[in-house]
Amino acid sequence: MSVDQSAGFEESFGKLAGCELELLKGLVGRFAGQPFGEQAWEGIGGIARTGAELKLSFLRLRKYGWVHAVKKAWGERLYYIPTEKLVRLLPVLYVPEHNGAAEAGLVFRQEAGPGLPLDLLHALAFVADQGLPLTAKGTVHKKSLQKLMEPVFLSDEHVKRLALQYAHQDAWEPAPAVLLDLLLCTGLLSPGNGAFVLEGERLRSWLSLTEREMNRILLRTVIERYGPNDAGLQLFRYFICFLPDAGEQWIDVSSLLRWMEGEGMLRAAAASEQAEAWLCALAGFGWGDVAETAEGGCAFRWNVDAARLLLEDGPEAEASASGFFVQPDFDVLCPPDVPFLLRWKLLAFAELVQCDRVSVYKLTRAGIAKAAEKGIGAAEIVQVLSAGAAAEIPGHVAAAIEQWGRELGRTRFEEALLLSCLTENEADRIAAARSRIEGALERIGPKHFIAKTSDTAKIRKILETMGLAPLKTVGTGERAHPSYPLIGEEPDGKTRGTMPCESFHERQGVVYGGRNVRLFDPDPDIPEPASLFPGYEGIPARWLRDYRSYHSSTAQTIVEQAQSWQTRILLNLEGRQAEFAPTAVHSGPWRAEGVLHDLETGAYERRELTAGELRELKLIVPEFD
Repeated sequence: MSVDQSAGFEESFGKLAGCELELLKGLVGRFAGQPFGEQAWEGIGGIARTGAELKLSFLRLRKYGWVHAVKKAWGERLYYIPTEKLVRLLPVLYVPEHNGAAEAGLVFRQEAGPGLPLDLLHALAFVADQGLPLTAKGTVHKKSLQKLMEPVFLSDEHVKRLALQYAHQDAWEPAPAVLLDLLLCTGLLSPGNGAFVLEGERLRSWLSLTEREMNRILLRTVIERYGPNDAGLQLFRYFICFLPDAGEQWIDVSSLLRWMEGEGMLRAAAASEQAEAWLCALAGFGWGDVAETAEGGCAFRWNVDAARLLLEDGPEAEASASGFFVQPDFDVLCPPDVPFLLRWKLLAFAELVQCDRVSVYKLTRAGIAKAAEKGIGAAEIVQVLSAGAAAEIPGHVAAAIEQWGRELGRTRFEEALLLSCLTENEADRIAAARSRIEGALERIGPKHFIAKTSDTAKIRKILETMGLAPLKTVGTGERAHPSYPLIGEEPDGKTRGTMPCESFHERQGVVYGGRNVRLFDPDPDIPEPASLFPGYEGIPARWLRDYRSYHSSTAQTIVEQAQSWQTRILLNLEGRQAEFAPTAVHSGPWRAEGVLHDLETGAYERRELTAGELRELKLIVPEFD
């Protein structure tokens, strides 16, 4: 959390009175960030709190922004705790308990992958290189999906147990659906005319982030998008991040679930399967390992500081970034702290060999040819390698790249048009300048030939033997090369830290998930506290001011008023002062049921009082603005 946000949270949190804090904790424990209706929260305070006290506290929580509201089309209100508030509140309101799991006897089930940032990087590079066209039904071609997922570690095994619901579920497996969903909701891809297209400005901002900044965005996003809309399981997804002293130690997951059951948040046995499914997804996302205990339970170990990822905001302090290492065997080694913009440039002309904490790329003639297709020449490739390498590039590697570059792109097939002449005179003048080469090429100018489409394969072989291999793509005559974004970009500090401020989990993707409150209109209107006590101005002042005896009928009226407002009366019972919150008033003879609070002992009990016990009293209304 940034200094400003931390100070703002503490100031706002410090304004809460004890009764408001108690209600807020109850709302968090019961609903997490899920929406709830008007009456769902009223029993949270137990017998110690009257309905009027709860409602006033609730209004104050709305006033201070801890609870938001939306209104459905037919006027019904839904309330919810905003995600950004929930994340800050949980480690303040709760200290989750758990046991460690001894490493001896554990059996690995899922090992952490290289991480979502690298998976997204390689998927984006594929889109930049190959494109991602859509079918007439709006789905990605199956072959394109398969190629998109080839360099990606995340697999269906990691996420299939989440039972996600998403668009085109009959055509897409869960892993590519998650990958595309993340690319869309982060704005890195957008639906275009017949294809998903890269968003250049968003891509520039994304690649300027550090891996931790990317993980900060992604962890918050996946917690909200890919878990069930269940308060207990939503709390589990956050509590597993906030465990004290967890570090990189193994966590006995069942012990955390038992603690949550003790807090009334879920049933441990019913939640264990979905909890384990979530942890397997975290392993696929690259954030931890999953193992099975000797008792058959689930253990989990983080390899990132999840609490810091959730609570920190703003750009990181500038850290020293390392370069990659170009090896004599044409391998390029990328340590973990190589900036993503450098990795992006490498993917324009190098082939991915291994994706891990240290990733390995390979410089090949085919890769240089692929770059040439995008208009990236050998000189530019050598320049990128020289600028990004932590040590000098081996001379023979640079020479090989330059040699490959000389052999590639020197010739190019382009589409030709049929030239029609109005008269034979123009045709004769053109024919006089023609020369034929093996009947396959017809020269039409100093640098141009016309090729028969049927002979292009034969011509390509001839040109390759001459060291003049043509590009694979066929130009349109304008010589406009397909672009590979940001190949000439340098890191720009102005873009750092601009993305983490957005609520990506609320954006449109392909996965159906998250809360539906974003679909309704915000309701900023907060009722006045006086509205909780209709007719307040007409109440005799002595009922509120004086503690005295009343006629039986007046006493009954006062008690009925207390019941209507869901508040208390002060009375003398058996020589001791007490407060009584009536919940029902009966006639013939009149009497009242409710909650009695002994002011001397502090005890609460449900009790029925007779008319004789309800003669000397005073109406109590909670203070409000």
